[in-house]
Amino acid sequence: MIKPKLIAVVGPTASGKTEYAIQLAGRLNGAVVSADSRQIYAGMNIGTATPVELSATLEPHHYLQPDVIQGVEHYLLNITPPDKPITLAQWQDYAWRAIQHILAAGSTPLLVGGTMLYVDSIINEYQIPSVQPDVTLRRQLESQDTKLLYEKLLAKDPKAQQFVEAHHKRRIIRALEVIEATGQPFSEQRVQREPRYQVQTIGLFPKVEDRPRGWDTLQKRLAKRAQQMFADGLLDETKLLQSRYGSDLSLLRTPSYRQAVAVLAGTMSQAEAVADMVRSDMRYAHRQLSWWRRRPEISWQS
Repeated sequence: MIKPKLIAVVGPTASGKTEYAIQLAGRLNGAVVSADSRQIYAGMNIGTATPVELSATLEPHHYLQPDVIQGVEHYLLNITPPDKPITLAQWQDYAWRAIQHILAAGSTPLLVGGTMLYVDSIINEYQIPSVQPDVTLRRQLESQDTKLLYEKLLAKDPKAQQFVEAHHKRRIIRALEVIEATGQPFSEQRVQREPRYQVQTIGLFPKVEDRPRGWDTLQKRLAKRAQQMFADGLLDETKLLQSRYGSDLSLLRTPSYRQAVAVLAGTMSQAEAVADMVRSDMRYAHRQLSWWRRRPEISWQS
């Protein structure tokens, strides 16, 4: 049986994935499925560089209702409130349904994003445990230091180091939550099945010999993006999130919002915030590229 074709567009943050995907979708009669772990949240458009109108409502919409950006349908943007997290298993199910919806309409699905585990869960057909969130356990773990939580996770499941990053507190907590609920290592529950799609993966970043120049270009793009976020109203968006969901909202501790909170609190100037955002994003970009560069099937485009 011939498998349906899926195009995945991957690469570091601010590498131009959105623009590339829109142009590619225009040529192929395609539609985009966003694979970004923060752009799923409604009302966080500026701080996550979600490519929608800045006046977009705080209210989420159905996961099969697309946002149309430059004439191209984009799925899985703004589909849940910031105080109602979606698990990887839930996102994977939504992504599969969106891809099938696109294929049924006779269009080409493009899976686009920088959240590595989201992309891999689709192209490598992960079978993910569907454990419901444990609110009490999450609150208990949230109060603990990220480094200590990571050490606790690796003590229970050393192989988790291969796919759970040391800085990613929410993912560490989710892994501990699954271990607590099932009594089994999280790594042993991420089983791969036979992929259901014929996948072509395109990576956006210069090839090895040109990467020093690529990093310089990316750093400039990140600085410009951070400055634009403040110009577009990042501080107002952050204040709105604080007023609606409270200052203890965990997503306010993620990049861009963490710096905006510091500016609002007077502990950081806007210039310092921009510089800190760039440093944080560059660290993340290096982690993303480390994840993807070991994949021989990726066709890299400068």
